[in-house]
Amino acid sequence: MMDSRSGIYSGITRVPISATAQFGYSVGHILNDLCSACWFTYLIIYLTEVLGKSKDVAGILMLVGQIADGLATPLVGIAIDKLGIERYGKRKSWHAIGTACVAIAFSFIFHKCFGCEDSSQLVQQVYYGAFIVMFQFGWASTQISHLSLIPVLTVCKKKIVFLNSVRSGLTFLCGIGVYILMWYLLHVYGSNMEPLGPGDGTAFSYLSLIVIGTGLTFSLLFHLLVRESSDEELRSQEDEQAELLGPKVTQRTIRCWLTDRKFYIVGLMYMFTRLAVNVPQVYLPLYLTSSLSLKKESIAYYPLMMLICSVIGSFLSRPLTKYVGKRVTYICGAVLVIGSSFWFQFQPKSNTCLTYGATALIGAGGSVMLIMSLSMTADLIGIHTNTGAFVYGSMSLLDKISNGIVIALIQHFHPDHCTPVDCPTANYYRYTMSTIPGGAQYSGQ
Repeated sequence: MMDSRSGIYSGITRVPISATAQFGYSVGHILNDLCSACWFTYLIIYLTEVLGKSKDVAGILMLVGQIADGLATPLVGIAIDKLGIERYGKRKSWHAIGTACVAIAFSFIFHKCFGCEDSSQLVQQVYYGAFIVMFQFGWASTQISHLSLIPVLTVCKKKIVFLNSVRSGLTFLCGIGVYILMWYLLHVYGSNMEPLGPGDGTAFSYLSLIVIGTGLTFSLLFHLLVRESSDEELRSQEDEQAELLGPKVTQRTIRCWLTDRKFYIVGLMYMFTRLAVNVPQVYLPLYLTSSLSLKKESIAYYPLMMLICSVIGSFLSRPLTKYVGKRVTYICGAVLVIGSSFWFQFQPKSNTCLTYGATALIGAGGSVMLIMSLSMTADLIGIHTNTGAFVYGSMSLLDKISNGIVIALIQHFHPDHCTPVDCPTANYYRYTMSTIPGGAQYSGQ
């Protein structure tokens, strides 16, 4: 039962979450966010243009990572609900494990093959694939443990929306930081006015090291400032409140979720939202350098524009939700994304400055949709926190596998030997940017 005025489930009370804990929680995902911005925006272009891998190999490595993340996510979700150091916090324990894996693995992904530069392509693929799998396991552990902490820290719907909004806002701020840093590093360490190539590898290496150092600092703050209640404490609070307000709410099992129609509806919505957000993030740099023939620094400042608008959308989503509700707010975001799809398709090479408009629309729209989908997932879980990590893990499974398959297919069907003169599909990335985000949102509705 929920008090509609306060947005708090009246059957359960929790100690109000302090401002310090809110800050600590908000910065607990920054390492993941920084690495994610590098992963989605720069992995494909780094593998193909800097390391010289084929487009198929780059797509396969991305797919391996997404499958590893997708499989690890629900398994980690189940493990978080059952295993961990109870005294320290089960979710915080998994967060610490994930942070260590991310920091170690990511330091090798955006570097040349350490000790195997002259080895066969197969050896190098196994090398990068192994670190990618380790990275994705760590990323999933950190993501799910962090997400599943929200319903443990508070059951107030307003606080849930607030924490999701701040979390998403910081996600986009991390992206802004990455793109500004990339812009600077390409200018200082890049290969002068030449197109992006092997000479720019140093810029990517420094980028990854700075990302890891910054992320580890904020992860330490998270562990110092956030206290996770044990399951025993949570059950005690529920029992005490049940004596005053009625029977204790029955916690849901995994089997119950698998037979709930809303579980699948919310999962599909989250999947299509992630497709609309992640695929443009991956292919915007290639769209800029291949379809519009812009200089290599554009892979930093156009994504930067997209992320700035994402932050604006993140903070506008809360008041918009208050007045029109989550469903209408989500649809507003989808309209912006679909509008950007048409813009990318018809953007002329003669006036590339107009591309800022398309990146602004997709940045703001994707941000709004992502916040709403996460809030709806938290609403779906409600007070059933005993299996909350499984729900988040399952949603993420759909997200990772679908993104990996779509990106691998895009890479596979790319016309490698086409030119603007003799190939009707020379604007391949233009079609990618125009059809995938808009199509995903049309399906999501």
